[in-house]
Amino acid sequence: MALSTPEIEALRFELGYGNLGVGGFPYTSDGFQTLFYSVIAPNLTSGPETTATTAIVAGADATVTPVSMTGIVPYARLVVDVGDEAETVTVRVVTLTTFTARFAKAHPASGYPIAVESGLTRLRQLLRDARAAGSSYTGTAITKAAGIKQVGQGEIEWFGAGDTLATMNSHLRAIRMQIAGLVRVPLAWPDGTCSQLEVY
Repeated sequence: MALSTPEIEALRFELGYGNLGVGGFPYTSDGFQTLFYSVIAPNLTSGPETTATTAIVAGADATVTPVSMTGIVPYARLVVDVGDEAETVTVRVVTLTTFTARFAKAHPASGYPIAVESGLTRLRQLLRDARAAGSSYTGTAITKAAGIKQVGQGEIEWFGAGDTLATMNSHLRAIRMQIAGLVRVPLAWPDGTCSQLEVY
């Protein structure tokens, strides 16, 4: 399945290009809309996708019978399920109609998607990781250890959580650098400055 509009918008945001629509970009005729929608979205590599209804128990090997075995071979990496339930597994054994792998998470008999790892699945995982890393800024690691010390004349002075915040910033930046490398687009905010893209 191709990148959805919300996924493309998340990609633009994580790389620092914002989420303004065409005509709303400063200093460019159509901004980077064309890059994300006309270059990345249709050209990001994707692999075979299928579904399965085999119930899987967390933390165990399972033999799964997918609807299709296309692309599922020994040592292939598969992304099983979506959202927070998604995980990547390595195929250990295959038959004509099944594959066996070790699963860390449970998956229901009601069904779940399976995709052979590709640029598309890697991007979705990285965007999920970036969302999780970004939401940690409002988590208890920060809110219990930091706060506003002084407010005056338009200045805010924070206290506490300096090391924690630096670690979180570093983690989120590392994820964004992986996203940038995957889609071959520079971050718009690598060191607080804006990168330039050249048209050629």
